[in-house]
Amino acid sequence: MIEKLTHDDLLRLTSVQDGPCISIYIPGMPEKTLQLEYEALVRRATYLLSFDPREELRENLLQTLYKFNPAEPLSSREQGLAIFVNKHWNGYFIANHEMPSKVVVAETFHLKPLLEDLQGDHTYHALVLSAEEALLLNCDGGTGTEVHTFLFHQGQHSNSIHWKHHDESETAQIPHLKSQLRGRGSQDTQFKKKSGAKLFLRWIEAKISKEQGYKTLPLFVFTNETFFTAYKEVCTHPAPVLCKIDPSKGMPRMEALIHQANLHIQNNMTKHKNLSTLEMEELNRQKKVIDDLIKISRAALNGKVKTLFLRNNSEIWGHLHRRSSQITFHEKQIDSKDDDILDDIACEVIRHGGEVIVLTDKDMPTQSPAAAILNA
Repeated sequence: MIEKLTHDDLLRLTSVQDGPCISIYIPGMPEKTLQLEYEALVRRATYLLSFDPREELRENLLQTLYKFNPAEPLSSREQGLAIFVNKHWNGYFIANHEMPSKVVVAETFHLKPLLEDLQGDHTYHALVLSAEEALLLNCDGGTGTEVHTFLFHQGQHSNSIHWKHHDESETAQIPHLKSQLRGRGSQDTQFKKKSGAKLFLRWIEAKISKEQGYKTLPLFVFTNETFFTAYKEVCTHPAPVLCKIDPSKGMPRMEALIHQANLHIQNNMTKHKNLSTLEMEELNRQKKVIDDLIKISRAALNGKVKTLFLRNNSEIWGHLHRRSSQITFHEKQIDSKDDDILDDIACEVIRHGGEVIVLTDKDMPTQSPAAAILNA
């Protein structure tokens, strides 16, 4: 059975070197057309697998593909589907962007169409915040899961806070506070509301700050500026990001929240890409850039590439020999070992903590399909 892959699973795929590895990409389309396209891609995979002498392994891999229905995991035609199968991995990944129709059978998984997903902060927390309720979502790509839910009820004599986390739940009663601060009387309603809201925010932070990855994953806070400012006073996350909504209109749909967060991520990636291009031009003038593919592959395999730039829509087929750092070039994919060399290099860069940026022809600083900035 082919299971859904997370962002972390994708990162692990960059280290898999145990072929034959089947990578199938299929764009969103009407269900009937989708099935026909998938069958054509599986036939191509069958042909490429025929070069592998292990007949039993070939049959097992193909049986996994035959049993999979690509229409089941897709919820809209705007989504694309990536399927990865070898003797240890059976998984699919849903991408919320344009995908090619492609199949690759190689010693490693082909991941170049998912470079954006591999490197973007597509795993994050989303906190939806209002005066009466709050919700923390754990988001991965185009999906979200409710992790913590909170309700705040303001009563005449006391406030109550309700919290739920998976199978746990808790309710706390908080008496109204009395104060003579700056002339306020004990019946100052506005003061009570403000004090209650602060206690609510502290209660929320005390619970969600214990969530795994809370301080390392990005945190998008969906609320207005007033609530966001108040929340930042108690927030322990290093860099919460405000996503403006009107809390008085209730909780937005999860799809709308994820769409807004992904737009923010995409905008940040675009800004970073533009800055990196300017940096590349300056480094190129200083002759601190390499664009020889053999030298780049050796540097990538040794974890010495800081930034790799790839020419958009470029492919160089062959086999990257990881032990010797040599490359065998072919005009096209001809067997069950060939992959796009640019894909192999990109995966090595990401695996070692570097970044990969895809540029148009006019933005590439050299005529080579790849260029790299090395670690200092």
